[in-house]
Amino acid sequence: MLYAEVSTNLLDLRTRPDHAAERASQLLFGEPIQVLSVRKGFAHVRQVDGYKGWVDCRFLRKVGKVAFARWNSRVNAVIKSHRATLYADRSAQPTSPYFIVYGTQVRVVSNRNGISALQLPGGAKVYVKSAHIRPINRITGKTLTGSRLLAEARKFLGVPYLWGGVSPLGFDCSGLVQALFGAFGIMLPRDTREQIRMGRKVDRDSIRTGDLVFFDRHVGLAIGRTRILHASRGGGGVRINALSQDEPDYRADLDRDFNQARRIL
Repeated sequence: MLYAEVSTNLLDLRTRPDHAAERASQLLFGEPIQVLSVRKGFAHVRQVDGYKGWVDCRFLRKVGKVAFARWNSRVNAVIKSHRATLYADRSAQPTSPYFIVYGTQVRVVSNRNGISALQLPGGAKVYVKSAHIRPINRITGKTLTGSRLLAEARKFLGVPYLWGGVSPLGFDCSGLVQALFGAFGIMLPRDTREQIRMGRKVDRDSIRTGDLVFFDRHVGLAIGRTRILHASRGGGGVRINALSQDEPDYRADLDRDFNQARRIL
C-alpha cells in the first residue's frame, strides 16, 4: 500500500475514477492519504478518518509510511482565514498552489517576523503569513464554546452551496460542520450519517447554541433553541433559518423533518 499527500489546495474526491463522476468530498493541501489502487489516472484513496473515493493522480505526492503514520500527532495549527497565500520561502516568493484554504491542517515548525514555516508530511517546507494561522492542540477543543463556534460560522454566511464542498469556495451541510469543528481541533466524520453518532443526544426543548441539529440527510448548527446556521442547498448557500413558525425565515420542511440534536461541546 502506498501513501501520498495532496499537492493542490482543493482536490475533488469522486465516487468513480472519472472527472464527470459525483463529487463525494474534497481533500485539502498537504492532507496525507493511503492509496489503495490506481486506475485510468485516478487513485482510489482512503483518508485518515476512513473516507474513501477517487482522486486525480496528478495532484498527489508520494510520502513514506512512517511520515504518514506520524502526521496526525504532529499537526499543531489550522488555516483560519478564508484563504492564505502560500510562499516558497521567507522572502515571500509565491509557489504552487498559490493559496490554501480555511480548515487546512498544518504543522508549524517555526515562526519569524510574521511568517510561519510549515512542514508537509513528506518533509518539504512552505510558508504562510502567521496571521492566517490558528494554533490547535488537545486543549483547544475543550475550551471551545457554542458562542465562539457560532461567531466562527457567521464568517461564512453567503458562501455558496457546493455538493461535496468543504471550504469557503463552497460548502455542503456536513462539510461546513466538519470544517468548523476541525478549525478548533475537534475532528468530526465527513457525512451526516456518521456525524449523527457523535456526542450525546439532547431533547429538542433543550437545544442550545453550538449543538448540531439533524434532519432528513441534513445538518445545521443551532442558534439557541429555534434557529440554525447551515449550508442550504435549496437556500443557495450558508444562511440562517428558523424552526419556529413565528420567526422570520421559517423553514417548514426542516421543522417537519427534524430528527434529533447532538451536543458535541
